[in-house]
Parts: sequence; C-alpha cells; structure tokens
Amino acid sequence: MLTRLLACLLAPLVLLLAGCGSTAEPALWRVDAADAPEGAEPAGWLFGTIHALPRSTKWHGTELDQALAQAGVLMVEIENLDTAESQRIFQELAIDPALPPLSERVSPVYRDELAEVLDDAGASEESFHYVETWAAALTLSSMLQQRSTLDPEYGVDKTLIAEWDKPIVGFETTEEQLRIFDQLSGDEQQDLLETFVDQADTIGPHDLSDAWASGDADRLAGLMDMGFDASPQLRAALLSRRNSRWIGRIVGQLQDGKKPFVAVGAGHIGGDDGLIALLEQRGWKVTRVQ
Repeated sequence: MLTRLLACLLAPLVLLLAGCGSTAEPALWRVDAADAPEGAEPAGWLFGTIHALPRSTKWHGTELDQALAQAGVLMVEIENLDTAESQRIFQELAIDPALPPLSERVSPVYRDELAEVLDDAGASEESFHYVETWAAALTLSSMLQQRSTLDPEYGVDKTLIAEWDKPIVGFETTEEQLRIFDQLSGDEQQDLLETFVDQADTIGPHDLSDAWASGDADRLAGLMDMGFDASPQLRAALLSRRNSRWIGRIVGQLQDGKKPFVAVGAGHIGGDDGLIALLEQRGWKVTRVQ
C-alpha cells in the first residue's frame, strides 16, 4: 500500500511497522573514501528508518550501536518532530473549499476500492469534501495506522533524536516536507490516492515491515518500486529530487570529517536515485555492514 511505502520516506507523516515484541536487524551501511586504507574507521554511515513501531520492538544491535558511538553528527529528515506543529501546518495547507467530492477525484475504476478504504478507516467521504487529495491520502493512512499497534512515539527517527547528545542536522522542516505534497499537481495527487487505494489489498501490513526488520534491502526496494510504477512524477517529487538536494550536505559532512550518521526513510537509500548510488557517483565507497 502506498501509505506504507510513504512510511519509509517521510518522517512525521505516515508511519509503519508491524509485529510485536520482535527483534529487528535492519540494514546498515558504512561510507568510506575511495582511497581509505584498510582498517580505517568509516567516514560515515547510512541507515534506513521506519517511523513508527510497536512499543516492544527491539532494533538496536552491536554494529548499529558501535556506529552511533563513533559518529559525530546525526543527519535526519526533520530535526524537530513536533506533532502539534505538524498538525497545525497540515491543517493550513490541506483545506480547499472549492474541491469536488473525494470519489470524483479518482477515476471510476477506483471508486469501489476508495469506498472500501474509507470503510476500513471508519471514515465517511463527506468528511473529506474540503480536504485536498494528497491530504486525504495521508489522513486515511493515519486513520488506518491508529487501528494498528504502531506508535510514532517509538519510531526509529524519534528514538535516535531523543538518544542523541551530539550535533543534529535536519534536511527539511515540517513545513517544507508537507509542501512537497501540497505542491503536487492535480494529476500527481490523483495518482497518489489511486495508488493508495489500489494497493490496499496487494501489499500487506507486514510486507514492508518484515523486509525492513530482516534487513532485506532488495525486497524492500522492490516493494517500494511497486508503489511508484504508475507515476514516475511521484517518485521524482518524493524521492529523487529530495535525495539530490540532500547529497551535497552529506558529502560536505563526510569531507569535513564529521562522521555523519545519516538516518532517513528507508526508501531513500537504494535504487538508481538513492543515496548509495549518489554517493558512489561522487567517488565514495558504500559497504553493507549489517
């Protein structure tokens, strides 16, 4: 489901992980200069995150804790994950009184599926009459999440920030991240909602979480690609262009010897437009360590 895909992309908005009381072993990569001598400490690390967890999920491990201890700066999507501020900005951007009913903003073939998702979320179409299409997709995602065991207070990003006692760099503000959605074209917003409802019965609630928890980066990337097959424009807006904006700041920290620990949604890590590929294009060596 696209909302579960977005959980691997965006920090405070749509949130994912299933399975209770489990021990996760998520993927971790080290970054080295191309000419680094054998045995040298890493120049930095990449870590794909999930933004909500059941309270009893354990994801710290030896390799991860060692990397965190060696790192000099934490780089995250948003430094200040203020829920109240996020909700305020969301409400400012999400309302448009000139909108048609939500079912008229998807193609007829998706209307039955949209009705099923609304029913599953315990929502009525009327409550979304003035809500922009992108915001309706995210709100429905949040409503479905509230019926699960997921808790954003125990998400990886929030936990890392709370535990960190060294400098933190945020790539975006809450408003900047929400405006990515608000600035999608009408067609892109329709693609977002249609892909969401279309995949509701295709990608199960445990598929992405199991891939993340087991460190199966290839399967995780494949599931995420499914969410963008229908709209390269969405991929560009939500992944590619953001990665391109971030990479210069990451390289700057690496070059300055800051040893950054880059912890962003797992969807940003792999793929031809992911952070691994962008670092390798700039001459850095990226190696899986966990």
